Amino acid sequence: MAFEFKLPSVGENVDKADVGNLRVKVGDVIEAQQIVMEIETDKAVFELPCPQAGRITAIHVKPGTQVSVGTPLMTLEAVGAGTPAAPAPA
Repeated sequence: MAFEFKLPSVGENVDKADVGNLRVKVGDVIEAQQIVMEIETDKAVFELPCPQAGRITAIHVKPGTQVSVGTPLMTLEAVGAGTPAAPAPA
């Protein structure tokens, strides 16, 4: 099942932020709360953790892009127990 990670609220009266350095790429498997990118507001630069573990299947933003709260940042697929294994060679 896909999980869409969206920009969470980043502070009181802040509804936009700039995407900084991306720390992951498509295909990476991440753990819950792993830092995936840097976000910059008028007041601060901070590291943004993803609340969900999984394999990154898409990144929807690029460094330098300004995004609003609720904008999809990346899509992840669950990995591990429930993920079908590749078929065994015959």
